[in-house]
Amino acid sequence: MCTVTILRGQSELLLTMNRDERWARAPERPPIHHPARAGRPAWVAPADGERGGAWIGANDAGVVACLLNAYAPGDLDLLGREGVPSRGEILPRLLGHRPDEVLEWVDHELDAPRYPSFTLILLAPDEGRAVHWRLDAGLECESLASGWSVVTSSLWRGEEVSAWRHEAFARWCADGEPRTAGVPSFNLLEVAGHREWSPFMTRPFSATRSITQARVGAGERSLTMTYWSRRGADTIDPSKPDATLDLPLNAPAPTRFPQ
Repeated sequence: MCTVTILRGQSELLLTMNRDERWARAPERPPIHHPARAGRPAWVAPADGERGGAWIGANDAGVVACLLNAYAPGDLDLLGREGVPSRGEILPRLLGHRPDEVLEWVDHELDAPRYPSFTLILLAPDEGRAVHWRLDAGLECESLASGWSVVTSSLWRGEEVSAWRHEAFARWCADGEPRTAGVPSFNLLEVAGHREWSPFMTRPFSATRSITQARVGAGERSLTMTYWSRRGADTIDPSKPDATLDLPLNAPAPTRFPQ
């Protein structure tokens, strides 16, 4: 359960992720720096307070990634089963790689069948990919188009909720893709009467627990990660983040991102 908006524009690379989780899950930990080790990239990411994994992160080689849970027949039977690894361990492993290594790592080292279903979003200065692993369909990889796109998942009424959110996203794009303090207003969307369907979601047993954003502008020498934690059932104030980290890049971002 999560919603991600992605911009691959000429002047900006932007990924904004709503993390949906159970109310009962332990509080998250805000993003921190993880230093470079043995010649591998430094990276930044928040952490799950229960199992320590990450759902979004970026490294100083320019890789930005996030992971959404997916739901296929058999997935619920795997949750909590002994010997089944947490999907949250994937990003800390992936972010130790440079852009030219990431897809090879996915192909040869990820070993997706060890995990319940997921969608992995990979952004780099010259490409965007979505890697889909489904217990009932195997592994598929697709390119992300330039401009704006959205990826979303929901355990509850999954296909209906996804269709509803995609329609809301299309309306947001038609309205000029507005932002509030840098956050796409679509990520903040909470529709009265449809709080269980909305990107900023509230349900009896789960809700949007945080929003995290990774941004790098064309020609810039650092990536900025911003994090907003939700307090209870309240909304968030985009102008008041809980944490903002700058990650210096080993090389400046391209002066124009490919279209």
